[in-house]
Formats: sequence, structure tokens, C-alpha cells
Amino acid sequence: MTAFDQYRMMRSHHLIFGYRGFLTNELIASILTLTESKLRDLPGPFKKKKSIINIIIEGLQNILYHGEAVEENGVLGHHCIFLMGQRTNEYFIQFGNFISNSHVSALSKKLSYFNSLKQDQVQKLYLDILEKGEITDKGGAGLGILRVIRDSGRTMDFSFVPVDERQSFFCMEIKISM
Repeated sequence: MTAFDQYRMMRSHHLIFGYRGFLTNELIASILTLTESKLRDLPGPFKKKKSIINIIIEGLQNILYHGEAVEENGVLGHHCIFLMGQRTNEYFIQFGNFISNSHVSALSKKLSYFNSLKQDQVQKLYLDILEKGEITDKGGAGLGILRVIRDSGRTMDFSFVPVDERQSFFCMEIKISM
């Protein structure tokens, strides 16, 4: 596949920005800077663009804190993909990363539960968790995902693609109406 083939494929899928590779804390700042630059040139209200940035921050942090970590050249990070695009009347943000198969069932149940909530229930649960300070062994309480649902105003699509007996690839898409 040539660079032109890649360009046409990205254009036909309405991709604005994408990254595939090894994610570290340091790289998140660069991705956010590039994404903010791209968003400045796009139509839409400032509030929607701010929501997009918040969702991207949460998604990338979730990869770092909850994804399957690997060490490469003495650096600990996570293999992932991040895509941002625009379809008619909506933006979409996609994340993908490896997770341990032992976490798939619990994460699937949690995300399905969060998706079942109405927006006022999302806000109430978010505030309840903040107030109670419930933290899991990995340092999370679901606040990031709740914030994503709250900021997008919609449920998220997610799936798990089995890779081998040890891990799966977690895929998540968030849509934000313009």
C-alpha cells in the first residue's frame, strides 16, 4: 500500500488525526497539542471542541493506567491506536489497546452498566463516586468513563477482539454530535 493509498483510505473514512504506536505519558502531551491544532481549523462550537479534548485525555489516560503495559528499549508503555474523525453532524473518537483477558468480563459489565444509565444518572453516579472516594486496585473508579459519557452526551460503542490466550484488543468509539 502506497502513501497515496493510505491517504485515500483515511480520507474515505473521514479521519482528521490518528496515531498508532507506543504510548507514554510524554507522548500524550504531543498528541493533545496536535489534536487541539486540528480542532481549531474545524467548524463547531468551542464547548464541543473542549468536550472532544476532555474525552481524548480520558481515553489516552485509560490506556496508560489500565492497558496491558510492555517494555520496549527500557521504556514502559502501551501499544495503542487513537483516531479522530468527522462524519455528517458528528465527530468520532476511537481508542484501541491491549488488555489482559482476565479483565475483559469485568470491564464489559462495567461499560454495559454505564451505557445503560440516563445522563442524569451518569452525573449522579459520577458525583457519588467522587464523594465516596471509591478507588480500585488499579487506581480507578470509573470516573474517566463516566466523564466520557457525560461529555459526549451519548453511550459508547466497545468491543473486545481476542488476540491470544493472554490478551485481547479493546476497541472503544465515542461519538459527539455537532
